[in-house]
Amino acid sequence: MSEYIAQDEVSKEILNSARLLQAVNVNALITGSMGVGKKALAKFILPHSEIFEAKSLQQDIIDDVLNMQNDAIIIDKIHEITNIDLLLNWLDINSIRIIAISNNDNLNKKLKEIFSINLEIPNLERRELDTKGLIKKFSKEASIILDMEVISSNKLITNISKNTHSLRKSIYFSYLFETIGEEEILMFQERYLSEHLEGENSYKDLLYLFEVPLLKAATKKYKSQVQVAKHLGLNRITLRKKLEIHKELL
Repeated sequence: MSEYIAQDEVSKEILNSARLLQAVNVNALITGSMGVGKKALAKFILPHSEIFEAKSLQQDIIDDVLNMQNDAIIIDKIHEITNIDLLLNWLDINSIRIIAISNNDNLNKKLKEIFSINLEIPNLERRELDTKGLIKKFSKEASIILDMEVISSNKLITNISKNTHSLRKSIYFSYLFETIGEEEILMFQERYLSEHLEGENSYKDLLYLFEVPLLKAATKKYKSQVQVAKHLGLNRITLRKKLEIHKELL
């Protein structure tokens, strides 16, 4: 059974609703951004049910290759269904219960009406305790898979811009980073740069790949712009200009 981390109050309320859905035979819609845990929650509700991609399910219904009745299924990306009447008719004739997943709740009105319960999962930026739990989970997972000792939390890079998708990736990168040195870093940079060299202003266009992490690291370490400028060997006017240029990435 998939694990749905629920340590923040909002997540606990969602989990309570999910437990209710385990006990009652109604359709439900789970919405939220990519990586917030929609599929994990759906599998918590229906641990033994098959997950169908919406487009594939629609084609299977058209091709009449499905043989199921009085069953329950999970439909991922239900907003991609284009033939609503086809789906609704199939569900009704075969008495199929669904737990549906969508990145948005901007669904066809007919489709919306079949859901008795709607659960919206917030992004990780609003779920501090859940994020801590996920960091611990992914760190343990990475240490086992990569056969490494668990590294301290202050060495972990945590990126929640795409919720669990980016968080897991950043945790694994943290472990890999422990095994690489300057030579490997230069090698990675060279490969990336060689694949992105184009046009006549490549130096100017790609310079941010060096400047942004340097400015981030210096700002985090030295705090004030006066100290950052001093330790980077820049005058304050130049520093301010660079901070302004890269403000969207800092």
